[in-house]
Amino acid sequence: MSTSYLPEIPAAIQHSRLMTRGGFDVYEGLHDQRFFQQLISEAQDHYGLATACDVTAHDGEEIRGGIPERKFSSSPGGVVQDSFYWAPWILGLLRDLTVPEIVPSGKRGTYSYYLRPGDFLGIHRDILACDVAVITCLIDGVQKSHDSGSLCLYPDRFTEPLSNVRSTPEKGAFKLHLAAGQTIVMYGGLIPHTLLPVSGGESRVVSVLCYRIPL
Repeated sequence: MSTSYLPEIPAAIQHSRLMTRGGFDVYEGLHDQRFFQQLISEAQDHYGLATACDVTAHDGEEIRGGIPERKFSSSPGGVVQDSFYWAPWILGLLRDLTVPEIVPSGKRGTYSYYLRPGDFLGIHRDILACDVAVITCLIDGVQKSHDSGSLCLYPDRFTEPLSNVRSTPEKGAFKLHLAAGQTIVMYGGLIPHTLLPVSGGESRVVSVLCYRIPL
């Protein structure tokens, strides 16, 4: 079955620059080297605050949010990440790419750590407060010869319930390996996506920021 029962995508989003690019785009070097190193240091310092996010079975959510299966660790962000999250220039970029109404979802973002063998995040769409996700790869300690730690997007499956995507995970899969320093901006509340498992001895650390569109 491929019939959609998802909410209609607002016209402003449908006609946005980001949607014309498939709902996502990747940027190189949004941070200068000094600031990037500060982000890495903050993420490393905050690992002591991280909690394990281990869920062995998803909750059957069909549209967005819910509780996807997952295995990774997460910590709150800090003042370094905050300065990027709230920077007028990044808000300007996002408003140009999406819609003028976009705003930060909360006070700060998070750091995600994929360090244990098999750490991953299952197929999902982001929570209601996260219409647009801005994810920066800080540490890329995985092999480039396979899909370990890759972000897998389904940009052609906007309208399908998540059960369809879970049952045919290779259909329309676009696998993207973010290198350290690269940032993806995506309609995480629309595009089904997953972070593929990392292999033993590999590591991946990312900065995750969420923005909402109050349309």
